[in-house]
Amino acid sequence: MTDKLKIIKYIVFLLTFFFFFGTLVLLGTIFKLVRNSGDEPAMPEEIFLGEPEGSSIRSMIESGDNLYFLVKDGGKSDRVIVFNPEKAQKISEIKLN
Repeated sequence: MTDKLKIIKYIVFLLTFFFFFGTLVLLGTIFKLVRNSGDEPAMPEEIFLGEPEGSSIRSMIESGDNLYFLVKDGGKSDRVIVFNPEKAQKISEIKLN
């Protein structure tokens, strides 16, 4: 009879342990998701627009989600580069001729 009680106590102890451990894992996972949901992706340290050497940005304007750079020199005609900072990529190039 006492052997059966020891087995039942052992099973209750294991179930309690797994319930407690599972609860901690679940709360930790939820905490990580909530904490990281507000983080914005980090911008790369260097962004290359693919312009030739000697090009210079003369002005920059923000409109909506994009940045517009007026680029001069570099052996090419004047141009406007449309850049999306969220994706960190050049979207298009508008030639001014």
